[in-house]
Amino acid sequence: MTLLLVLVAITPPVAFLIYILRFDRTEPEPLRMVLKILLLGALSVIPAAIFQLFFLELPLFKIGGIAGAALESFLVVAPSEELIKLLVVLLFAWNNRNFNERFDGVIYTGTAAIGFAMAENILYVLDLGLTVGILRAITSIPGHTFTGVLMGYYVGLAKFSATKLERNSNLAKGFLIAFSLHALYNTLVLSDTAAAALMVPLVVFYFIIGIKMLKKGSLMSQLRWQAKEFEQDLLPVNEVPSVPLVAAPEVMIPQNNTGSWIFLQALFARILLVLSAIFWLLLLGVIITDPSSLQEVFELIAGGLIITAVPITIGILLERSYRRKKIAQLV
Repeated sequence: MTLLLVLVAITPPVAFLIYILRFDRTEPEPLRMVLKILLLGALSVIPAAIFQLFFLELPLFKIGGIAGAALESFLVVAPSEELIKLLVVLLFAWNNRNFNERFDGVIYTGTAAIGFAMAENILYVLDLGLTVGILRAITSIPGHTFTGVLMGYYVGLAKFSATKLERNSNLAKGFLIAFSLHALYNTLVLSDTAAAALMVPLVVFYFIIGIKMLKKGSLMSQLRWQAKEFEQDLLPVNEVPSVPLVAAPEVMIPQNNTGSWIFLQALFARILLVLSAIFWLLLLGVIITDPSSLQEVFELIAGGLIITAVPITIGILLERSYRRKKIAQLV
């Protein structure tokens, strides 16, 4: 029975790893490097667990309800887990010679996230059983995978940023997006309220945005190598030019933010705002249909504010940025 549970725990993360590696066909990362990051991602569960065990013992995280779930998710669980995944990439892949294009950020960060998810999944399934393993296979595992992919997209941009400020900004964006989505998911799961139903559209959103990022990154990689081959065809024999003959699309495409990226930004912003609106409708429905004490109502509203503050802020900022870019295109 134990072997069956381990297989149930390991199979979904391995399947997601194989899936994201399929997009890395132009210049596949060395298997040894991928396995190294996968293992380090799995081991990163240990420091994350120690951090969480220490802080979750504080009285602040003992209040219960949706407010308690939000505090636990936004202040402890999500930031510690996303930060440790990011550190695995920054410490063990960032300066590796194989990290030589933007899409590698997606591959290595996604792999670290899958390693973390696999180790966490083994612990949960061995402790709680087969049903939990099946549920996590369609919720938590894709959540870890695709938040890793999203953060990895910005890690790749950061690696090849022109300035230190741009690099730090991209790292911060990637972490903030992964952290907020992870925290929102955890809060819904732990809330033990009607708001938990929002977990389903959120996981669907993970799939949509994650797959779009994988396709976009894979296309960037293909265009980069096509440009390299074109440059080589233009070179006279035994002659090396002092400057490139063709500007590499790897540099041009991500910074140009084409129409597909603008559309993706608008989609991301509006999904965050719509999910936040649905959440508040459900929360208000709970308050109205299940009258409770003033203190419980206050806790529900406070928890709702904590849950939706980051998604709404990101959604508004992205929507404003989208509108500015659309106006710039018209001009």
